[in-house]
Amino acid sequence: MRRWRGPARRLPRRSPPGVRATGATALAIAALWLGGCARSVGTSAYDPGPNGSPRRGGHAVFVREEDPDYLDPALSYGLYSAPVTEAIFHTLLDYQGVPGPAGARLIPDLAEALPDVRESGTLYCFRVRREARFGAPLHRHITAADFKYSIERLFKVSSPGVNFYRHIVGADRVLAGRDSLLQGVIARGDSLYIRLTKPDPVFLHIVSMTFTAPLPREIAEPYARTFSQHTVASGPFQVAEFVPRRHVILVRNPDYCGTPAWLDTFELRLGVSAVNGVALIRRGLADGGFFEVPPAEYARLRADSVWRGQISVDDGLETDFLFFNVRKAPFNDPRVRQAICWAVDRRALLKAYSGKGRIAGEFLPPGMPGARPLGRYAGPDLRRARQLLAAAGYPRGFRTRLYGYTAEPIPRLLTIVQQQLADVGIRADLDMGEAVGYTSMAQDTSNHVPFGYYAWTADYVDPSNFFDTLLNGRRITATNNNDLSLFDDPDVNDRIERAMATADDSARARLWREVDERVMDQAPVLPLVHIYESRLYGLRLGGWYRHVTRLLKIEDLYLKSPRSGAARRGSP
Repeated sequence: MRRWRGPARRLPRRSPPGVRATGATALAIAALWLGGCARSVGTSAYDPGPNGSPRRGGHAVFVREEDPDYLDPALSYGLYSAPVTEAIFHTLLDYQGVPGPAGARLIPDLAEALPDVRESGTLYCFRVRREARFGAPLHRHITAADFKYSIERLFKVSSPGVNFYRHIVGADRVLAGRDSLLQGVIARGDSLYIRLTKPDPVFLHIVSMTFTAPLPREIAEPYARTFSQHTVASGPFQVAEFVPRRHVILVRNPDYCGTPAWLDTFELRLGVSAVNGVALIRRGLADGGFFEVPPAEYARLRADSVWRGQISVDDGLETDFLFFNVRKAPFNDPRVRQAICWAVDRRALLKAYSGKGRIAGEFLPPGMPGARPLGRYAGPDLRRARQLLAAAGYPRGFRTRLYGYTAEPIPRLLTIVQQQLADVGIRADLDMGEAVGYTSMAQDTSNHVPFGYYAWTADYVDPSNFFDTLLNGRRITATNNNDLSLFDDPDVNDRIERAMATADDSARARLWREVDERVMDQAPVLPLVHIYESRLYGLRLGGWYRHVTRLLKIEDLYLKSPRSGAARRGSP
């Protein structure tokens, strides 16, 4: 998933203040406040690291600075929202829950088996498990019609994931407003058929995204604008309470047909900064958080003999980049874009992430299949940057506005960029806003954002998730637009689509390298760094790892049994 890091959209103000807890859910919440919360834990009670003797049950607390973007699988597309939505909403397929490359293997989840693929790779036939059920308040069987409804709903609510499903037969008519039903999605009892306009080697990965999670029409229709407050689970957890700006509380879903979660309850406390989050975790008052470990804290933790074993540093298949609106002067001139590429010293930017990552001389992350380091714009080369600006008609530079958001370390990173651009005469005024609104603003093409920061983390392990999603001009939409540079190069578009239709791995890799080279030549984006994500976890928490396609699988988390005779303070 998924996903941009940090930026999230604010829930509509018309949403009610929270979900009312009833019945068993209310009892579960009461138990949390009567002593189930994390307490200060002695460092000698548990072995450091993600492994330990698991025990069933218990309550884990995580922290995050901002609200989830949505708790609606059709609308949620934030990296730090994903672990929560993926715990609530499951779909036909899932990834194997193991660390490393083996985690990219797809396995059946709400489907009985992997699909039967027919008609030369254009027809996918799924069978829904007989024991698949929705959680409270419905507790009813999930049918193929629920999947059909959820996929069609993507088009009705202008989902940010709708482009992934454009090649389903009939999608063009729905997008043009000539039909409301997808002809290529057929539901018959527990049998679901999806017909594509052409073969797609990564279609099963797209099916595994939470965008296709089944939804009950009888709940989603009446609460079309506030479904985040009326969720119905199909996964291992369900929402007990969601109070914006305060917390999300999940409880184990007894109706889930797969392997049950280890934890009884999972609480995400909101409005907690990264620095405060680190302090809470170290004191045993929280078990983890959805934030990048701040550089100063990272250095101290890495020097600590106990806490360095609690930091996870992983390649998330990610690229941080600046985007240029190629339809707006002065960025409609490739020489201006190339000048900025030569002016920026990406070595200095990597220091904002404590050196965790690699300098990006290419758009595709190095860990992605078919990726090859290109080393473009190795510099800085200020003389070349000034020459390009002069050739484009800007010998004294120009003034512009550089957009970004306030979640650390982005302000520090963009301040460095601002200083570097000033060295070649480009006066960039920083426009920083809360992350909750930044992405929706930038993705609305009517705002004509000229120049900004973005980051992308792989939804699935294939280069198409970067190039087709972010740089295929045929995917540009008025809102929820992921091609922020509005880059629409026919040659690049054709190469992307040829690569996506190619089944041979070596041929696909060659085509993706050609796309990357062409993108770097045209410079609609300036890749900055491929960062390695850092996360901090509490000593009593086990089962954490960075899945190759998931930030974290909450259902795999557990509380460790303390070592025999170990001293500890409080009651976890």
